[in-house]
Amino acid sequence: MHSHNELLSIYDRNRDELVRFSMSIVGDMAAAEDVLQEAWMKFVRAARKQHIEEPLAYLRTIVRTLSLDARRKIARDTLRVVQDSTALAEVVDPLRPGPEQIAIDRNEIALLRQAIAELPDRTQRALKLYWQEERTLRDVAAALDVSLGQAHALVKHGVEHCRQRLNRPKMH
Repeated sequence: MHSHNELLSIYDRNRDELVRFSMSIVGDMAAAEDVLQEAWMKFVRAARKQHIEEPLAYLRTIVRTLSLDARRKIARDTLRVVQDSTALAEVVDPLRPGPEQIAIDRNEIALLRQAIAELPDRTQRALKLYWQEERTLRDVAAALDVSLGQAHALVKHGVEHCRQRLNRPKMH
């Protein structure tokens, strides 16, 4: 078992790289910082229960998993806005973005809608199940009557297509 100080040392030495790694996935610095905090807590809890052979690799895996979860949540939230854009206008929020940011966001939403509409029906359905309905890839595979690998490929293809249409850098 690793001591708390050993774990903290690993975390501290690699924190900047882990934040950049998370940021490359979620695309938002605040979300990346949140991911790192949650990753640290999970890392320490896991280390208390079991011996971790490769602590840094294990921590990176936690950061990657949590970052992907955060990215999916951001994507789902974006899709919800797309589906009910009138609700967005009714929300009263003191931290509400300015008119320029709203225009940029609406343009991106329109581009995302268009990108999704360009996809084959089965890929659209896979994205909807995965992002909007928060279903697992196994559930997506069952709903579409395809293999787990095919469900993953459909979601990956859909995400990649949307990323390209929105001119976003590839996320690793």
